[in-house]
Amino acid sequence: MSLTVRDLVAEQVERLGSKKAVAELLGVSRTMVSLYLSGRYAAVGGRVDRFEDRALSVFSDRVRCPHLKLDISRNICRSHAELAMPMSDAKALKHWIACKGCPLNPNHAKEDEAC
Repeated sequence: MSLTVRDLVAEQVERLGSKKAVAELLGVSRTMVSLYLSGRYAAVGGRVDRFEDRALSVFSDRVRCPHLKLDISRNICRSHAELAMPMSDAKALKHWIACKGCPLNPNHAKEDEAC
């Protein structure tokens, strides 16, 4: 059985004791957490993908890869970012190009420090 982001947020509410505590860690309002857990966040114009990306980054070792449109571990993200440019696989090359411009790329932080 795999956990959804909603399950992860609900688990944190139970572990931390309140929606307010979860909201504070996420940097959002308690109402936003409540709407998300009830499935009504999108109905009021909320960007569910942004909320879920934030929850994943705060409460797990996973990130949502914008290229793959999947949740992957930070280690897999890092390994993709550190690969050499593929020369014979068009699909891998597209992923490599997407990785180089991705804001989640862990190598961007190293480049910023060098400047």
